[in-house]
Amino acid sequence: MVCIRLFGMNVAVDFTAPALLALLSLLLPPDAVLQTVAAAAVHESAHLIMIALLHQKPAMLRLSASGLRLETAGTAVIPLRFFAWILLAGPFANLAAAILFSCCGLHDAAAAHLSLCLFNLLPFRSTDGGTLLFAVLETRLLPRAPDYPAKIMQLLAILTALLLFCGMYLLRLQSASLTAMLAFMLLSEFLSDGR
Repeated sequence: MVCIRLFGMNVAVDFTAPALLALLSLLLPPDAVLQTVAAAAVHESAHLIMIALLHQKPAMLRLSASGLRLETAGTAVIPLRFFAWILLAGPFANLAAAILFSCCGLHDAAAAHLSLCLFNLLPFRSTDGGTLLFAVLETRLLPRAPDYPAKIMQLLAILTALLLFCGMYLLRLQSASLTAMLAFMLLSEFLSDGR
């Protein structure tokens, strides 16, 4: 991992990020790769804007195979309601962009934004929705049972992946990139340190 300090924030690039971009370049047409990168830029920009509006400061911006990830000091320093607004800003921005692009007749761009929105609401700890759910479990619902939130998240990750894989099979949807990302997310759920 390469890490530099920029504007008082650590910016880290994990070796998996360029590897994933290269893989996507092989699996997807060039315009789909550009739409995916543009949707990710909108997503992360929304996080940054919300952080600025709430007068919070990210500790690190990390680029890895699971995408750009803003790391804050967590809910110990940022109140949970602010943390929720920061996490949900990205999916909401993608949803708004999807609606706008759809109204303009740009259906491929709309699909890229809607896909990123929905994917980030899945209950994996490496997604915005999963991070928020984990924070709620950890701070509000199960603060005295430190092992339970991680176990609940692992169970939800397994169930989500199984449902999505079954849905893809039933719909005869063959997507190497979606299958690879789901497998990566599921694997990372079990290899994480419980945070």
